[in-house]
Amino acid sequence: MPLRATDFIQLYVELGEKGFDHIPNLLEVAREKHVDNFPEDKDFEQSWRSVKGRGLEKLLQFMLRRQLQDLDLELLQAQKVGESLKIDFGEYGAHFPDVDLVVFQRCRNRVLAILSIKASLRERATQTAYWRLKLRDYSPTRNVKVFLLTPNSDDILRNNRQPNKQRAILETDIDAIYIVNTPDRSVSDYLYPGIDSRIRLIDDLVDDLQELSQTR
Repeated sequence: MPLRATDFIQLYVELGEKGFDHIPNLLEVAREKHVDNFPEDKDFEQSWRSVKGRGLEKLLQFMLRRQLQDLDLELLQAQKVGESLKIDFGEYGAHFPDVDLVVFQRCRNRVLAILSIKASLRERATQTAYWRLKLRDYSPTRNVKVFLLTPNSDDILRNNRQPNKQRAILETDIDAIYIVNTPDRSVSDYLYPGIDSRIRLIDDLVDDLQELSQTR
């Protein structure tokens, strides 16, 4: 049968539980396995986009949860943190932002950050930026950071002559962009000379969350 999102964790274990920089390779292996078992009369690309996105979320949650336990931080779904993360839309009610995971500091009963995980940025690059603006404009959620995690599969964020529109929006309106990078690339591959950037490598995420947890 075709690959399921939960199979990504098993595949990660089978491949030796290597670091974040091996996730792009894991996605390639996962795609091959999905192809091998996929019905010929179905739309493979549509199915793969869906399972890749959900599988990447499951995998990153699995990997990050282990590291955040030592910092007394939890990874939760938005609905598990209560009303504090809801945004007031006036007469249209209060609603949770569209996020994948929430970093919660239970000892201080606060949301530190929300994580938006995007396998591809081509179609929904600005969705995360929208929610960052909504959170910032609403007093109870003003200090919640919004982080985007992506393997940058379509290379939209690569240093390519000049920043494109998606890159400009993300750099301006999101607190940080964490690249799930390959071993042969460094953060300098994504930077433009003389321009400040919010792009970091995902290996920096846990240290950044630890620092954030110590702020008042």
